[in-house]
Amino acid sequence: MKGFRLLFLLIVVGLLASTVGAQQDEMIIPRLSFHFGVSQNPPGDRMLPRVSRHIIFSLDDTKIICKMVDGNVVEWDLEIRKEKYITTTEDLFSYSPAQNLLLVRKKNDDVTLIPLYTNQEIVLTSGTFEHGSLSANGKFVALSRGDKEIEIWDADRKRLLKRLRTVEPVRNGLAISDDGQYLAAAEGTYRDGEGHRTNIEVWDIKQDTPADLIDTGIILGVWNLHFSPDASMLAVDSQIEAQAGIRVWERSTREQLCLIDNLEAYWARALTFVLDGKYIALGDESGVLILSNIKEDREVFALRADTGIESLAFSHDGRYMAVGLFDSTVQIWELKSDL
Repeated sequence: MKGFRLLFLLIVVGLLASTVGAQQDEMIIPRLSFHFGVSQNPPGDRMLPRVSRHIIFSLDDTKIICKMVDGNVVEWDLEIRKEKYITTTEDLFSYSPAQNLLLVRKKNDDVTLIPLYTNQEIVLTSGTFEHGSLSANGKFVALSRGDKEIEIWDADRKRLLKRLRTVEPVRNGLAISDDGQYLAAAEGTYRDGEGHRTNIEVWDIKQDTPADLIDTGIILGVWNLHFSPDASMLAVDSQIEAQAGIRVWERSTREQLCLIDNLEAYWARALTFVLDGKYIALGDESGVLILSNIKEDREVFALRADTGIESLAFSHDGRYMAVGLFDSTVQIWELKSDL
């Protein structure tokens, strides 16, 4: 099995302790526990079908929900280490841990909600939507066809609430804050010789007010878009002049809080806030995984895998880290606590 090489272990020990409420003299050591899937050599010109494109922990942290490159959505049980097939999706994938609720688009283009405790399929609407986001509380759904319009739906009542117009086409994703109050869209254009140009628009869904615009001001491709758990921050993993990086902004002021640039990879494909949003973690195509302190804008620790990183998730209690690799495996790391 391909593994990680651990860098800066003493820094990890000292700083990860605070993220899980440890005592000052407690040590937190990342330890590779096990992996799901069968390791394969990445072909280089394409993604293997079993690579996990997205990973999310269930609310009780006993399972991970994975959306794979081939569209299959599976559930891995961390206790019995078994895989269960759930469904297959066309592009759309979002999951609410609080409601154990999945959002997908079926082959017939039905946008479907699936409560995983019943596996009953509930059709919300139909259409060739390319981007979708389900709020963590399971109350709101945002959908876009990749054009200049976003639909906001009430998931409980299966009712269209409003349509929003965007400045540019929604190319790079949607994100709804955990409480369902804020919506962000990564919009932009791509032109030969110019590359990616991206804007981020942010709305207060509950208010009929104009969107706040985060103008990146530079050529900036975006792979993912995320709110912090309290919706005070917004993060993107980006690409500038063929080099990966990330940016974190304060939502209300649009002030840039954290910047990582000039990584050796072309894209940073994996990005997630950790626990209460004190930290941000990224994984890139070269296999680099970095955890950074946002407020202090500094690196806490770094690991390197023997293959690229496609997805990344941390458990709600901060005890586990799941890493989806280009070789089709998902590694489960325990953030080991020793007095």
